[in-house]
Amino acid sequence: MKRIRVCIVGGGASGLACARVLALDEYHCEPIVFEQNSYIGGQWHYDPEATSNTSAMYKNLRTNIPCMAMQFSDFPFPNDPPEAYVDAKTVEDYLIAYAEKHQLLQYICLNTTVNSIDETFTVTYTMKLNSASKLPPRSERQLLEKTDDYAVYTEKFDAICVANGHYSEIYLPDDIPGFHSHTFPIIHSRSYRDPEHYRNFCVIVVGASHSGVDICGELMSSSKQVILSMKEQNTDHFKLALDLLRQSGKSICTDYLSTKFCIVPPIERIDQDTVYFENQASIKPDSIIFATGYEYRMPFLQGKLQIDQTRLLDNHYVYPLYKQLFHAKFPDGTLSFLTIPYRIVPFPLAEVQSHVVARVLCGLISLPSSEQMIAYIDSLPLPQNRLYHCVHGVEYARDFLEMMKDSDKHFNYRFVMPQYSFDEIPQIEPRSRVAIVTGANEGIGKVTARELARKGWHVILACRNAEKAQNAINDIKQEIKMPDAPLEFLPLDLSSLISVRKFVDEFHQRQLPLHLLVNNAGIFGSTFQLSECGEEIQFTTNHLGHFLLTNLLLDDLRACVPSRIVIVASGSHLQATNIEYDDQKRNQPYPTSSFGTFRAVLQKYSQSKLGNVMMCTELVHRLGPESRVYCNCLHPGVIKSAIWLNNKWLSRLMRPFMRTVDNGAMTTLYAATHPDIETKNIRGTYFIPSKTLPPPYCRPVTGKVNPLVNDREQCRRLWELSQRLTNLNSTI
Repeated sequence: MKRIRVCIVGGGASGLACARVLALDEYHCEPIVFEQNSYIGGQWHYDPEATSNTSAMYKNLRTNIPCMAMQFSDFPFPNDPPEAYVDAKTVEDYLIAYAEKHQLLQYICLNTTVNSIDETFTVTYTMKLNSASKLPPRSERQLLEKTDDYAVYTEKFDAICVANGHYSEIYLPDDIPGFHSHTFPIIHSRSYRDPEHYRNFCVIVVGASHSGVDICGELMSSSKQVILSMKEQNTDHFKLALDLLRQSGKSICTDYLSTKFCIVPPIERIDQDTVYFENQASIKPDSIIFATGYEYRMPFLQGKLQIDQTRLLDNHYVYPLYKQLFHAKFPDGTLSFLTIPYRIVPFPLAEVQSHVVARVLCGLISLPSSEQMIAYIDSLPLPQNRLYHCVHGVEYARDFLEMMKDSDKHFNYRFVMPQYSFDEIPQIEPRSRVAIVTGANEGIGKVTARELARKGWHVILACRNAEKAQNAINDIKQEIKMPDAPLEFLPLDLSSLISVRKFVDEFHQRQLPLHLLVNNAGIFGSTFQLSECGEEIQFTTNHLGHFLLTNLLLDDLRACVPSRIVIVASGSHLQATNIEYDDQKRNQPYPTSSFGTFRAVLQKYSQSKLGNVMMCTELVHRLGPESRVYCNCLHPGVIKSAIWLNNKWLSRLMRPFMRTVDNGAMTTLYAATHPDIETKNIRGTYFIPSKTLPPPYCRPVTGKVNPLVNDREQCRRLWELSQRLTNLNSTI
């Protein structure tokens, strides 16, 4: 079978993902990657002199997406224990290792600039020549010109995939009146590298997106004054910018009224050495840094291959792209553009998109006609300006994955494992089994209670707020259309050990059996607070309350085997470095600074969730391998739930990675109901969703745990500490 020759423009993360996918035997493709730099990795290469026009990396930059979300499906980040946010060098090394593992270097032509691509997919490119320049022989390549320094070739391909990124062509608002009269330096954020270059400067930063805000935070350590000029003037965006600055952790810009930092409206005009703002204020800066984004540019495309130049140059978006991936004039999928949307999780999206491209090229997926694709594009309610591609890539990933499923009814792609759906939950004899779900009045707890009730379970909603719990019960009965569903409320405040004991007493008064305990409730604090037992509120609510509840109900569960305990923990337990056993240190008030408080809250939350996982491990050990009480724990993913109410900034930051509550409950329901738990004797396992992307592609898999979880002595010590703090006379 003749292999399909595909030209990939760009050797960054997207280009590497595309080469990896196209090189798979199942697709019968031959990728060739043209990369203009002498290295792979694109923007992730740090250039301290800022001479590269393809990299905007600055010295202290760290990712604003957790590396666990960024990684490719078959190649995790190697850092152990994993850091959530890593520096550019770590990402670059990761991409190099990815290319080496999958032997991608054989497909890559470095130091090669694509000059033009015509309508016959003939590519003309220039390669710089040096001692390292080696080109494997290809009969399709023809030499046009050669000197001592470079060679120009032409080569015909069957398809083109543009993966040249969006961080090379800068956007500067040079239409500001007087822009060209400035007597002070003006740069784009792409050229920013180190705050030391701006020591004792008065600097204006234009643009309040992530890079602009982050650069402001850096400059505060060295600059005389930092001024953030932002377009948006509504209160929410103003507050978000302040919150981002406060949480950056790099400096002291926490008070926008200070003399060193302020936020101002957009620039009205520049008059030589003076900048005037729309609020009539003015200042004489030492420099301006425009963090104003980038333009899409594909100057090498010719003729029919070109995208709409009017929309590109005047309105700053790429048209016409079907699903923001395929050029609509090529219904055979032979011209595609990877990761055009921004504010996405780029590596996984590039991988999924590449599979779709490969399947279209191989005839496994059919695209609509050109007319149909253009009609679809024109019907979209997207803004026809630079915000056109400002959509989260998840929606497109869902569409792409549905395309792949439709092309293969036996679809079992490793990146997209089948979801454990609500339909798979076993139906039981009504009211034959009893479950307690803590925190079931909202979020994934409510979904868990809903689906258990739908399948016949008698569910006790253990919640603090009676009104909310009753509303949840009414909602569930209406949703599942079962007005007589056995759902009832019992009050439980996990921050109060007295309340925990009272809950157990009231449950026992009902003389009900107990087959399932779901320790779901949890809080994420915002300020320092002690519970009534004198312990930090998060540690009490998330760990100690559930520890006491589980132990007090253990005899009930042992009397109704096979029974289960499901502990909803969190992936944040990986960030905890220890369990603090010293009572005074464990309950030490938070630092007074905003960033210090935020960091302390995260540490306490992570420690409480580490306690959840260690409790699971120790309980399984104490129950023994023959016990038919199956205890497992899990990370549900980052969920759109009420737990974020105390930290709206973090909620906004994590929003792109959040799952719906229905999706988040799937891992809980798997551990609570799937027959494999008993038939395969699964106990002491930490489950996570199979990938960070939302449904329909997540099935629980075993996740990596904090090393302390496997430390027998540490787990025993935490158990004994918890027993002492909860005044529990005896345990198993």
